[in-house]
Amino acid sequence: MEKIGLVKSVKENTATIEIRRVSACGENCASCKGGCAPTNHYITAKNTIHASAGQYVKLEMENKHVLGAAFLVYIVPLVGMILGILLGIAVAEYLGYVTNKELIGFAVGLLFLGIFYSVISFIDKKIKQSKKMEVVITKIIH
Repeated sequence: MEKIGLVKSVKENTATIEIRRVSACGENCASCKGGCAPTNHYITAKNTIHASAGQYVKLEMENKHVLGAAFLVYIVPLVGMILGILLGIAVAEYLGYVTNKELIGFAVGLLFLGIFYSVISFIDKKIKQSKKMEVVITKIIH
């Protein structure tokens, strides 16, 4: 993944970078009727090339880490919820709650969704500590 950002502040060997989020209209907001407002994200990046505040920089992160994070955040909870719904319906049928089995399945699905998000939160803390998904400033643009 490569992005361009503006260095907002520098602290030791890290920098806070402002990245503009690209909207669906391609930042051609004057011709777009969507009414969306451009948003900015702030991230902390490793500053090995000694960029200073006010400079535009190129940021890089390994694609496999970005795809892995997207899978973890979007696909795993969905699979957990579907698994919970199916398990809830099966257990409800086994226990004889035939009339409310869908409602029970939905409730168990939401429970599994919450459990999976808790596990993802724990995994996220471990990943942050390991510095595997570190964003690095690779080039000063101007």
